[in-house]
Amino acid sequence: MATTSILHRWKYDVFVSFRGDDIRKSFVDHLFNDFNQKGIYAFRDDTKLPKGEEISPHLYKAIEESRFLIVIFSKNYASSSWCLRELVKILQCKQMGKPKHEVQIIFYDVKPDVVRKQAGIYAEAFAKHDVSNRTEVDKWREALSMAANFSGWDLQDMTNGFESKFIDSISREILKKLSNVPLDVGENLVGLDIYLDKLDLSRFIRSDKVNMIGICGISGIGKTTLAKAIYNLMYVHFEGSCFCEDVKEVTKRQGIIQVQMHLINKILKAEDLKISCVGEGSTVIKQRMACKPILLVLDDVDHRDQLKALAGSTSWFCLGSLIIFTCKDKQLLRSHGVDEIHDMKFLDEDQSLQLFSFYAFKEKHPSMGFQGLADKAVKYVQGHPLALIVLGCFLYGKTMGQWVSELDRLKLHPNEEIQRVLRLSYDGLNLQQQNILLDITCLFIGENSEFVASILDGCNFFADTNMQVLVDKSLITIRSDMSLQMHDLIQAMAREIIHEESIMTGKQRRLWNSSEVYNVLSEKKVQMTEAIEVLVLLLHKSSQKVHIDAKAVAHMKKLRILKIYQEEKVSEQKLELKGHNVIFLGNLYYLSNELSLFCWHGCPFKYLPSDFYPENIVAIDLSYSRIKQLWTKPKCLTRLKIMKLRYCYNLTTTPDFSKITNLEELDLEGCVNMVTIHPSIGMLKRLVVLNMRDCRRAKSFHNNQLPQAFWSRWWTSIRGFIWNQQHPQRSVVSFEGLHMLKDLNLSYCNLEQVPDAIGGLSCLEKLNLEGNNFTTLPGSLSQLSSLKWLQVDCCKKLEVLPEFPHSLETIKAPGCTSLCSIMGSNPIMSKRSTYLSNCPKLFKNLAIDSQVLISETQCLDSSITSQGSIDRFSSFLRYACIQNNGCELFQLPMISWPRSNQKLDIIYHGNRIPNWFTNKSMGNHIKVELPLDWSSRMLMGYGVCVVFKRKKPSTYFGYTVNNFDGTILGACSPYSYSESYYREYFRDKPIIINESDMIWLHYTTSDTLRLKKAKNFVTFGFYENEAIEVKEMGVRLVFYEDLDQEAADVSMFQDLPTLSEHGGALCLTWDMSCIEWSW
Repeated sequence: MATTSILHRWKYDVFVSFRGDDIRKSFVDHLFNDFNQKGIYAFRDDTKLPKGEEISPHLYKAIEESRFLIVIFSKNYASSSWCLRELVKILQCKQMGKPKHEVQIIFYDVKPDVVRKQAGIYAEAFAKHDVSNRTEVDKWREALSMAANFSGWDLQDMTNGFESKFIDSISREILKKLSNVPLDVGENLVGLDIYLDKLDLSRFIRSDKVNMIGICGISGIGKTTLAKAIYNLMYVHFEGSCFCEDVKEVTKRQGIIQVQMHLINKILKAEDLKISCVGEGSTVIKQRMACKPILLVLDDVDHRDQLKALAGSTSWFCLGSLIIFTCKDKQLLRSHGVDEIHDMKFLDEDQSLQLFSFYAFKEKHPSMGFQGLADKAVKYVQGHPLALIVLGCFLYGKTMGQWVSELDRLKLHPNEEIQRVLRLSYDGLNLQQQNILLDITCLFIGENSEFVASILDGCNFFADTNMQVLVDKSLITIRSDMSLQMHDLIQAMAREIIHEESIMTGKQRRLWNSSEVYNVLSEKKVQMTEAIEVLVLLLHKSSQKVHIDAKAVAHMKKLRILKIYQEEKVSEQKLELKGHNVIFLGNLYYLSNELSLFCWHGCPFKYLPSDFYPENIVAIDLSYSRIKQLWTKPKCLTRLKIMKLRYCYNLTTTPDFSKITNLEELDLEGCVNMVTIHPSIGMLKRLVVLNMRDCRRAKSFHNNQLPQAFWSRWWTSIRGFIWNQQHPQRSVVSFEGLHMLKDLNLSYCNLEQVPDAIGGLSCLEKLNLEGNNFTTLPGSLSQLSSLKWLQVDCCKKLEVLPEFPHSLETIKAPGCTSLCSIMGSNPIMSKRSTYLSNCPKLFKNLAIDSQVLISETQCLDSSITSQGSIDRFSSFLRYACIQNNGCELFQLPMISWPRSNQKLDIIYHGNRIPNWFTNKSMGNHIKVELPLDWSSRMLMGYGVCVVFKRKKPSTYFGYTVNNFDGTILGACSPYSYSESYYREYFRDKPIIINESDMIWLHYTTSDTLRLKKAKNFVTFGFYENEAIEVKEMGVRLVFYEDLDQEAADVSMFQDLPTLSEHGGALCLTWDMSCIEWSW
């Protein structure tokens, strides 16, 4: 990468040595005039030397300070001793080479041989010098001979004597070389090579079109540095080039005309050109830039007027030109029609550490003893290049103690220099965009971007447009899962702005720091709350009691976001709010009607203020609260999308939904005293998620309050849901109105029947019916064409699983102890994951007909016999479409080359390695010889069998495969691909006194590529630890030729020990799917 800095700055571009009497007023005058027009800065002895002073020292200094040294040999050049002394000095500078001068020779009206041999008129001149300057003559002769041997310009040969053409050729050559100066991009460049490779700059050389590319990113990310590196690599390939640095700042200080003039003068070399207005400058650029391919970089543009004035469109430029923009705003470039935009990313950990070390330690790696501290510093900066440099310089030369102190201080007080740079991006936002950025900083990082946009729209912030601006300016990012993210340094900047805001005005608009919330909301500070718009309080577990006056909340007239919450983990089912000691005093007599987000976990009040009518409310979350009733009369809340009332034990009835028909999520989980669900729930046509888990008492829908016509449209008949109550059976909401529902959770609701009407939920993707009391599921489930997930865990009365739609990807039915039969297609052919642990009757009753379809059979009541245990395994094989002959696993229909992720695992009680395994060994490792003509392409897979005994409760086991030289080729553990299943099987299983031996059978077609480097032999070794004793191992490699053998071959399942009644587990995985059974 051409990133050389300019190590020497020349005072003059050109020094010309000539005989004045010959050509001063003719050729030389025209030459200097052309230099001036083209912007070549030349030393001229008749104007630059002070009058009356000794000329020689000043002239010699001018020679030393000029990059190009031009010698013009004319007829009388050799007659001047002064010219000859200049020539000697010029050649001395040339020979020194530091700094590097370039000597150019012009033969004006003499031939090179005359100069070289001092013949003709030059001989006459030296005849005189032999008399007057004898001591210098030899040196002069040598200088003339040496200079004449340089390649030079000959007036007669080059342009046939036409001086104007000759002069133009000379100045153009010099100008070309003067322009070939790389920009200074600094030292210690890290990570730029990756971008240069991605850009593939060679495609822009001699291109047949005008290319425009953009480089975008946050302040300090390295946009200008990358643009300079590109410029340095590319300018030699264009007839003109210009780098307009910091267009935004130059425009701000001097106006856009100054940038236009710089561009024009740099490319056209016309310093005398004057521009009176922006429009004139644009016209000049448009007309003059179209004649030759150029490279133009416009650095840090921030307004469309700059783009219009400097590079209005591709039609302004000659084909083959490359125009590069650096900008913080991607949308600005998109709207200008820029071909491609490259977003600069933060450095990774290794790159960050290297760049930081360059400045903190003056070397590539941290000094001894500083590695841990350097890692902390790099983690704090999170890959921001400028911040890494600033922090590295700041910490350079400091002691370890000072490092620790400074890094601790940064957690509370961000570095001011870093903040100033990042603040530039914030200052470029409008007021709404600034508010959105600060709101996101306080409470929305990690939240779903669509949810956040809805909340902020409720604040009239036009979030969709303005959030995209923040994305385009790299202030926030939206991940593939739609979550909002923000760099830590930007968070720190935004929080500092929030803090400054409170100091300057004396009234905070945002309260998000817990200590500040407690302080401001105390009884003594109630008057400070009037300006607050955002209140965020995380309820920490604390032994210290904190009292907050409810009057403070009532004084927040402008409050638009209220979030008082305790963090909930997805895996954590919390039945009540515990652990925090925040006590709210007084009565809540007023709540701001400006609220867009109203989240108050554990709200201590039973009723909301009667005049609370937040028309712009988007989300209500009163989980774990004491609320008894939200409102008595319908409220028109057209923006309300989310309502969460989880574990509100006092809540006995839902609100009227008739005027909040845009509701998308309704969560009533754990409302165990909920009796009445308002029938208007059926009008929620936009409802996507409905969670009624543990709503065990819900039974009444006021069906006597609605006219019959309404019932016929929205509600089912008495044959709808039937709840397990002592009261007469009552109907519930029809599914007809919920046609957008995607997620329905009716787990642990005492359901005895699921209606056929559920088949009308055409958008339903996830259905959770866990823990209910029905015996069958309706056949209409097959009509749910979007269904992907069905959960019926612990439905202990469920006997039959019906046929499912082809869309179903996962069915979870562990603990269905009465389950006898499964209807429908084979799970392997449908690529469906099926979880059937602890379904003992299923093993006794599953059979597959000749069409590989599962049919229902009679349930056997006989006790489990030895043969019955074997039938369990056989039924699993049949269910999985595995025939009991030869190497059947390796011939499954879903297996094709290249094979991946096909595994069969069996864990059961037993103590004998089956005869199918051709390699057996006592202990925890076994050596397997490879064929002489070994190639991994011969291998289809292999099987491993381990006899082991548990000594302590443990779920950790597996094996490694080592090459002949001990290098590890691979490893395998059942937890790596089916963690929940095997952990569940062994979890809480006590070790009994006479613990029997167990067998782990593992067949795989997925690990063959791991053996690609294997030679001579491989060793399989089991992970042995204090919790597991390995007694014996068996291994068999399965080759393609094994599949051609007839029935004489021993079946891989033929010699399995009897599956005992102590239980076992089976798991078949392929691609991203699996079948899991246990008993």
